[in-house]
Amino acid sequence: MWKIKIPHTFFIGGKEMKKTITCVLTIIILSLQIISAYATDIETVEGGEVTPNYSYTLSCSSSLSISSRNATCKSRIVGMTSVTKISITQKLQKKSNGSWTNVKTWSKTYNSTSALYTNSKTSLSKGTYRTRTVAKVYSGSNYETVTGNSSSVTI
Repeated sequence: MWKIKIPHTFFIGGKEMKKTITCVLTIIILSLQIISAYATDIETVEGGEVTPNYSYTLSCSSSLSISSRNATCKSRIVGMTSVTKISITQKLQKKSNGSWTNVKTWSKTYNSTSALYTNSKTSLSKGTYRTRTVAKVYSGSNYETVTGNSSSVTI
């Protein structure tokens, strides 16, 4: 059999051991920084809740359900405790030639820290639809604009 000769200083704190530990720790730290940087770059999600780092908004979500060619659109905004007003523009959109066009638009303002806005549209034609939410979330006179898209639904 082969015998590998390892100096005893490797096991009791010699230079080889220190170099190995330094290399392993460096690789671990760099890996964690790359993973962390990738996670913070994600800003948009279609069909789910959008939760990037906003100043006043905790979450923004959109949903669409269609039954018997009748659509129900929902927009939900949850703000932080400093929020004084939420202005929502909700759009039912249809995909046409690769881009989204507005079928119906609704708007409403809420003087609260959260809002759930629901609207309906009847007699839809065949096609692919989604709900798009654009909201201005106010903290006093300052505001930020948040957006969210539902998953698409085809009828």
